[in-house]
Amino acid sequence: MEKKKRENYLIVLLAGLIMIFLIYIGSTWGNKLKWDFTEENLYRLSSGSINVVKKLNSPLRIKLYYSKTAANKGTEGIRAFNNYFTYVKDLLLEYVGHSRNNLTLEIIDPRPDTGDEENAITYGIRKFNLSETESYFFGMVVENDVGTEKIIEFFDPGEKDKLEYAITKTIYSVARPAKKKIGILSSLPLQSDLNPYLAQMMRMQGKNPPESWAITELLSEFYQIEKIDPMAQEIKGIDVLLVVHPKNFTEKIKWAIDQYVLGGGNLLLLVDPMAVIDRPVNPSAGFSRSSNLPVLMENWGVKLEEGVFVGDKSLAGLGRVTPEAPPAKMLQIVSCDERCTSPYKDITTTGLYDLVFLLPGSLKILDKKAVPILGTTEIGNTFSASEFELNDPIALWHKFSGGEGRVMGVKIMGMFSSAFPKGITVETKKLTGLTRSKREASIIVIADVDFIHHQFAFKETLFGLALANDNANLFLNSVENLSGSTDLLSIRSKGVKKRKFNVIDEIELEADKETAETVTRINASISEAQTELDKLGAQVNEGNLAVIKSQALNKKRELDKRLAFYKGQLREVKRQGREKIENIGRFFQYLNTLLIPLLLIMGGLIYNTIRSRRNAREV
Repeated sequence: MEKKKRENYLIVLLAGLIMIFLIYIGSTWGNKLKWDFTEENLYRLSSGSINVVKKLNSPLRIKLYYSKTAANKGTEGIRAFNNYFTYVKDLLLEYVGHSRNNLTLEIIDPRPDTGDEENAITYGIRKFNLSETESYFFGMVVENDVGTEKIIEFFDPGEKDKLEYAITKTIYSVARPAKKKIGILSSLPLQSDLNPYLAQMMRMQGKNPPESWAITELLSEFYQIEKIDPMAQEIKGIDVLLVVHPKNFTEKIKWAIDQYVLGGGNLLLLVDPMAVIDRPVNPSAGFSRSSNLPVLMENWGVKLEEGVFVGDKSLAGLGRVTPEAPPAKMLQIVSCDERCTSPYKDITTTGLYDLVFLLPGSLKILDKKAVPILGTTEIGNTFSASEFELNDPIALWHKFSGGEGRVMGVKIMGMFSSAFPKGITVETKKLTGLTRSKREASIIVIADVDFIHHQFAFKETLFGLALANDNANLFLNSVENLSGSTDLLSIRSKGVKKRKFNVIDEIELEADKETAETVTRINASISEAQTELDKLGAQVNEGNLAVIKSQALNKKRELDKRLAFYKGQLREVKRQGREKIENIGRFFQYLNTLLIPLLLIMGGLIYNTIRSRRNAREV
């Protein structure tokens, strides 16, 4: 008996030691052992983010401000933010885990009238007043030892798909704080070279001085701008090259662009089959509004289809050919919503649901390095038209036939070979250079130029120009992504996925079909009755007025009865569809409620059966 007791004590002691050991393993090594079972790997960093934090060579501090106490005291809508806070915190811990001890995370709950609250306000974290005594913060600060700091002023759950990119960009910006330089090369007057004093003198004389485009002015608020000479032989000293409407470019400047990309330079290229804003002062015969760089583009893996435009009846925007004409849907205008950007899940275009393009071009992908980031719906197609035909939108609409979708924007990343492997000859002088990439480069190509002009990207307000849509955001996103590293460009948006309920969708579709048939019958009955009433009205004269009135009343009563019958059918179809959907909902509600208890009962019964059999064998 004494021996049995000692054995029991020993078992309890060993169990305690094993539990302590497992707790220790779980709290140390267990943090590194994680499995992400979500469909889009929501809790796992992309390789681009991991590379950014691994390349950190100095310590950075992350301060996550979240008013958890205030949220717990707040309404249900505010408390719901706790789940998103947990997700943000877990993601930041992933960054810390990959940073080789160069990132530290501090979580702060800023209470009212404390130094933490003052610091949050000083940093620029957005403050929301929940009551007279409680304030709410949910933002982040990243800072280094020399005082450089960047913030995310508020974590919006609606932008969860861009969360990883926002965090990685903030960390990257603090690690590399210098202002980037953008080189602009264009056949259009994006920048004005006029001295501000001379511009003022021209205004005083009643003249309109040439001015920089609004998009260029906006760009200059974030970057240093440098104009590239179209006759340049070499492009260097810039972080991103912006080439807009490359029309009539010489072989020398094409060579310079080629060498710039081979040297690892990033490029944003805007080409166009017909740039409407390219308006010459003195138009001449044979004047072309198209731009293309076929030799370079095809070498990079993408081609602009010559002489055709992209159209999509489901994306056609409203417009008018002349001021007097009534507004109508026009194939020439592609008014993009989420269907143009969401399928590609690229950080450059994610969240841009209001884009307007005028006669955009179609890009054909020739190499797997090129991936689409912007396109039409599955019924989009190309069409060709002369300038005369473009002035007849109705004829163009009927002439157009849908296709399988077209691409209007691509991103190309990788190593390239030269489009001029043997060099070029300029004025009897032989130019040779790189034949293959020294390092990886990134290129974004968009087949439209008009979308960045202030006519299509901005609108006049009482306070000056304001953004009219997401056109300027697409342009700025492209420049911003290219001005970072290729690691930043490789981050894809995630976390937004519309999961379809196929059974419910089929029920609703069937109900819609039956409803449509009933509505058609109702409209046909109304039309038929109205025709008969019109015929009776045409037969009225002084002699038969009373008879006609009586017949008309009878017809109206008959029509009312028929309408009441059809409306009853309509209600019945809708009720049946609604009941089917509600029954499915109730089934899953009961399943969720009863499944766990049933599993526990079954588990208990199985365990009890096994134990009974084991005891029976021992006896």
